[in-house]
Amino acid sequence: MIVIRKNDDTPPKGVAEAANKEKAGDTTEVVDVEQQHITATSQGDDASGSRKIEAIQAVWGKHGKLIIILALCFSMIAFEFDNSTIYTYFVYAQSNFNQIAALAAVKTAGGLCFAVLKPFVAKLSDVFGRGETYPVWLLFYVVAAILCAKAPNYESYAAGYMLHMFAQTGVNTMNDILAADVSTARQRGFAVQLQFLPYVFMPFTSAFVTEKVVNGIGWRWGIGMLGIIMPVGLAPIIYFLLSWQRKATKAGWNTRNHITIYKFFSELDMGGMSLFSGGLALILLPATLAGTLTEGWKTGWVIACVLIGGLCLVALPFYERFVAKHPFMPIRYLKDLNITMALLLYSTDGIALGVTHSYFYTWCIISRGYSIRNAVFITAVNRAVQFLFGIILGAVLYWTRRYKWLIFAGVAIRFLSYGLMFRIRDSSSTTAEIIIVQVIQGIGDALVGTCSFVASTVAVPHKEVAQMTSLAVCLSTLGSTIGTAIGGGIYTSYFKAELAKELGSRGTPALIESVFNSITKSLPPIGSPQRTAIATAYNRIMAYFTYVAFGSVVPGVIFAWYLPDRKLTYVTHPESLILGDFANWAFASDTHNLVEDQEPTIEVDEKAVNGRNQNPVSAPEGR
Repeated sequence: MIVIRKNDDTPPKGVAEAANKEKAGDTTEVVDVEQQHITATSQGDDASGSRKIEAIQAVWGKHGKLIIILALCFSMIAFEFDNSTIYTYFVYAQSNFNQIAALAAVKTAGGLCFAVLKPFVAKLSDVFGRGETYPVWLLFYVVAAILCAKAPNYESYAAGYMLHMFAQTGVNTMNDILAADVSTARQRGFAVQLQFLPYVFMPFTSAFVTEKVVNGIGWRWGIGMLGIIMPVGLAPIIYFLLSWQRKATKAGWNTRNHITIYKFFSELDMGGMSLFSGGLALILLPATLAGTLTEGWKTGWVIACVLIGGLCLVALPFYERFVAKHPFMPIRYLKDLNITMALLLYSTDGIALGVTHSYFYTWCIISRGYSIRNAVFITAVNRAVQFLFGIILGAVLYWTRRYKWLIFAGVAIRFLSYGLMFRIRDSSSTTAEIIIVQVIQGIGDALVGTCSFVASTVAVPHKEVAQMTSLAVCLSTLGSTIGTAIGGGIYTSYFKAELAKELGSRGTPALIESVFNSITKSLPPIGSPQRTAIATAYNRIMAYFTYVAFGSVVPGVIFAWYLPDRKLTYVTHPESLILGDFANWAFASDTHNLVEDQEPTIEVDEKAVNGRNQNPVSAPEGR
């Protein structure tokens, strides 16, 4: 018997007919499994984002999926050029405004926006559609670039920075959702990681650009250029999505959505997301800034913010359970061990990465004395290896269909990387040692991150893929933001004291303040006693970061142990009876979502292959 898995709440027309014919003893029709998740929306129904994608898939033709993948890759080239250059420009902008000490606070605020807006972006794309949502974030990109490039003061620059984070999280989330939309369960890890292929080489090529820009025309022009590059990068994907959507409309598919203001805010779950984002902001931002205040954690507004933020987070599950009609974090997700353990692994991995890299670039510049280009190279190694290995891992997942023990391997490798990090975060380590640890850390992050993403997103039906994708990436980014906030708290609370201790009589208040707030002004020359003392103080701060990172990966052993050991869905393709296993690979014969032991099955007699049909099942009548 050939087992066909359902992807929707009701079996598509072709599958239902096959089942009925089987009951009647007629098994002469073969169902094209790959096409069965595409179902029409009746004219009387509103079209959600997932329904619009299904309509697009029905009309995009023979090479539609390939075109979407290429358009995604093209958009990611522009996105990764932005991502690999913008943070270098931001560091020098902070230094230009004498605000290096506030770097972690700004990154925390930006990271919060990047994380908590992901569910909002996903909901927005479900309400209005994928093609309609991309231009919104492109507009944010252009406005942010103009605002940062022309900023007369730090406040204007910070506003532009936040708008840029809105744009980045919008495009990043949309790319992840679209990759999940057009991929099946076994393809999910490979598809999502493949879009990050440009990051494997982009940071190393963009390092030459950032060095020339910072030392030449300046960081303002560097940011301004991105306002031109991003529209070019996103134009193809916007064009194809909207043009195919119009084609689907002409073919009779419903791609229109009529929505009231109340329904709009209800579907976005504004109440739940306000409690979530507000609670996190009220806790993490004061935690980052407390070290810069005279009374520190005893400051009245800091205590008030933390208390109110804690109450918001405590109230969140009750609101989602009893009030929200369309919760962005349904309680049933928390009852699914597959989802819960995967998301916990994803977020703790982010904490470790965030805390160790919160001031890693400035450490490379100040403590190690690397040039801008080399500092960018070394900083980017971790991410480049993570995405390169993630692509390879996606192919491994396709063949093995198992992810639990790969996650276990990733947890073990992360233990090794953070253990080695204690050795290399000092002045005696070589550049090769620093790079090797970055490589090991990247491999561990790839194993944990890719497999956790797949484990969580295949555990929900297609209509919830955007929601789960955004939630998974949100918690990963949130973990990184929490790590950055912890790093910022350590930096602002202890770095001045460490500088004063190491510099001794050589450390004037002006020098300590300058090193604390800038990486370009009044730095003693490399090799001088003062610079050596500054490097020692920085190394000690980096050791504190590593303690936190190592502690955050310890629970990963427990999470990985309790993660269910499940197989990704797999369906024997009718052609495999003639062509063998090659057909199962070539025809991508697996379902869109859900692991094998979670969905009911419909069985079709293998004799059906005698009348096999090479053409996809057409859309139901009355589309």
